[in-house]
Amino acid sequence: MTVLLVGGTGLLGGVIAQELAARDEPVRALVRSGTRAGRLRTLGIQLEVGDLLDMRSLRRALHDVRAVVTTAQGDPLNRRTTVARVDGQGNRNLIAAAGEAGVQHFVFVSALKADQGAASVPQLAYKYAAEELLRSSGMDYTIIRPSSFQETFGEGFAPFKWFIDHTRFGVTLGSGRGSQSFVAIADVARAAALALDHPAACNQLLTIGGAEDLDYRAAYQRIAQITGRRIAVVPIPRPLLSLVGLLAAPVLPELRGFFALFAFFDRADYTCTTPGWLVDALGGRRPFDQAVREMYDGS
Repeated sequence: MTVLLVGGTGLLGGVIAQELAARDEPVRALVRSGTRAGRLRTLGIQLEVGDLLDMRSLRRALHDVRAVVTTAQGDPLNRRTTVARVDGQGNRNLIAAAGEAGVQHFVFVSALKADQGAASVPQLAYKYAAEELLRSSGMDYTIIRPSSFQETFGEGFAPFKWFIDHTRFGVTLGSGRGSQSFVAIADVARAAALALDHPAACNQLLTIGGAEDLDYRAAYQRIAQITGRRIAVVPIPRPLLSLVGLLAAPVLPELRGFFALFAFFDRADYTCTTPGWLVDALGGRRPFDQAVREMYDGS
């Protein structure tokens, strides 16, 4: 039978696609269009064009599927794929359709401390609601809650590296003093693939982070030490973020909620303990220093 991957054109989803393609079973990816799916094609993954908001396309995609792995996540900067549409209604649709289709195992990549942040952060509220729906679905499940990604400081994920390269500033949204267990995307991807068949992952909530905890300020200091650059940390105060979110609301109504995530980082350390069995099964996790060297080419 087939494994259905949702979110395979994203950064994390693309690495999970590589992990799944290496397995001896067919993989199908649900994509909104084929224009961004070239990488999935080269991996030999079957494409099913559809949308989380279209139940008919979900039913087609779920035909003969034994397991689902989803990293689908909305974009607060895109009004077509908002967090409310993707993380909210989309996840509800996918879980309902998977249950109807008799899916045996559902692997859901959520977010660390989704339960604690649900009251103040819309993104986490939608994630936590999907977790609760999945627990009550009757399907076997694995919920993976990763901490922030090490790749936050790399290319193509957030503008932080651009600021370092072009201004020598290390920007933090908020104080940047909340500790985080920065984890490699590749380690989260391997955990998601492993969860499909590892008995210790069945009907479990798994937190996963890196081997050490750093706040944004310490992370910038580490990048400066490794790359030999001078980086001045520039915090953007939370009141200013709130004001920007308020002013942008007519065009980007979810931006204020997105900034609330960084306020949550300041209040509640975004750290976790990764289960020992998972660390052993992964064979270790990429250290933050190694991530910096890879992302900055040792410069």
